[in-house]
Amino acid sequence: MAKLRILGIDPGSQVVGWAIAESDGRGQLARIDSGAWTLGRAPTAMGVRLHRLHQHLVEVFEKYQPQSVALEAAFFGKNAQSALRIGEARGIVLMTSEAYGVPLVELSPATVKVRVAGTGSATKEQVEHLVRVHYGLTDFEPATADESDALAVAACALLNPAGQDATSFKTSDSGGLEPRNRGKLPPGATFQ
Repeated sequence: MAKLRILGIDPGSQVVGWAIAESDGRGQLARIDSGAWTLGRAPTAMGVRLHRLHQHLVEVFEKYQPQSVALEAAFFGKNAQSALRIGEARGIVLMTSEAYGVPLVELSPATVKVRVAGTGSATKEQVEHLVRVHYGLTDFEPATADESDALAVAACALLNPAGQDATSFKTSDSGGLEPRNRGKLPPGATFQ
């Protein structure tokens, strides 16, 4: 069976977690590389941070040539400014994925937790532990929670490559958002 290589992204406006992972088609996952990109904090302009994110993404696309991108969807409404900033960062991921012609799937945090940890109420520590189990990483310690989250997003997509329970975006050849997903929120997401 052919291997599937995916780029998992945990978006943020200051720090972005990323992970390149593969599946051998039989459920065995492998971490190829991962980390967290520090984009900056105020007073660093948001435009500068978004440009840095784009540069990091280009480097990863060129070096690892992922076949798919899994992006954690962000749905929250406690702080409108934070939601807007994360939305801007997510837009850079969407644009870069489209520029490289790589299909992208968005996964809600609840879907990631359910698929990786078995429950949508899993703690960060439980998710991190089960990420190590899924990848067989006994001695691996992620540098940040963002890196661990990106590995979880990648694992979630690899454990269900058909993209069920996800909002799937296709390349421009397919006309963008799949009709079956228009107007639907991922499981666990609500309008605020």
